[in-house]
Amino acid sequence: MPKINISKSIIIKEKPKKIYDIVSDFGQWQTWSPWLLAEPDCKVHTSKNGSLYHWQGDIVGEGKMRISEKSDKHDYLSAELEFIKPWKSKSMIYFHLFEKSEGTEVKWTMDGGLPFFLFWMKKSMEAYIGEDYHRGLGLLKDWIDTGKTNSKIDFLGIQELEAFEFIGIKRKCSTSEIGQCMEDDFNTLLTECHKNWEKLISGFPFSVYHKFDVVKKKAVYTAAIPIISIPDDISSYMISGKRPALKTYGLIHLGPYRHIANGWAALVMHLRAKKFKPSKKYPPIEIYLNSP
Repeated sequence: MPKINISKSIIIKEKPKKIYDIVSDFGQWQTWSPWLLAEPDCKVHTSKNGSLYHWQGDIVGEGKMRISEKSDKHDYLSAELEFIKPWKSKSMIYFHLFEKSEGTEVKWTMDGGLPFFLFWMKKSMEAYIGEDYHRGLGLLKDWIDTGKTNSKIDFLGIQELEAFEFIGIKRKCSTSEIGQCMEDDFNTLLTECHKNWEKLISGFPFSVYHKFDVVKKKAVYTAAIPIISIPDDISSYMISGKRPALKTYGLIHLGPYRHIANGWAALVMHLRAKKFKPSKKYPPIEIYLNSP
């Protein structure tokens, strides 16, 4: 069985005991689970003492967790994790809490394996689950800091997207740099558009994701502005194009942009559940209804 190991951590400005009381009680996991955002109607059952957790859904599959060891010092927790659907496998998960001057470091780890026939998915599964853990810790931090998770998804389903022309800036970068790169590109693009072609702007800014490789951590995107007609005097570093009218599978993410990965992760999970068939010709887009 191919072994996988995932470990992510975050600093939360709170004492270990408060954090420990939340992560060691499966009855509270529904509040900050990164997976349930993709399927809010998933069936979840937890035991009264919070030590058992069973989920069953069409999108997130089925599985169980059982706490196997707890610490009186509020610094360690282990649990047995069993995946039932879409395939069977078993893993162990661990939480380590380290008190620091700036708060508490929360470390979430998984040690487990994949069915042998999925050996080729090892790197991608480690990358995707790692992103899930990163998203989950961010939601946990929100919940502890503010009493809410600040991330909600409205699923729109299949919709018609009208045809439009656009101008934009295309860039290659690492996935760790993409936030700053996109901010720089949109600042440049919006400044020039408002200065020279403001009356031609026909909608909200958007990004086209030509490539986003979570394993190699590389991305190719276009930061773009929809426009009534493409001007003749666009700068040499810009590109232009046209998207035809298409049927799209859409959702709206409500919350700060730092949680936008929750929306993309939900789309990937819906894709795996065959809720829609992606276009091979036209890459996915991200439309900004307000400024990120």
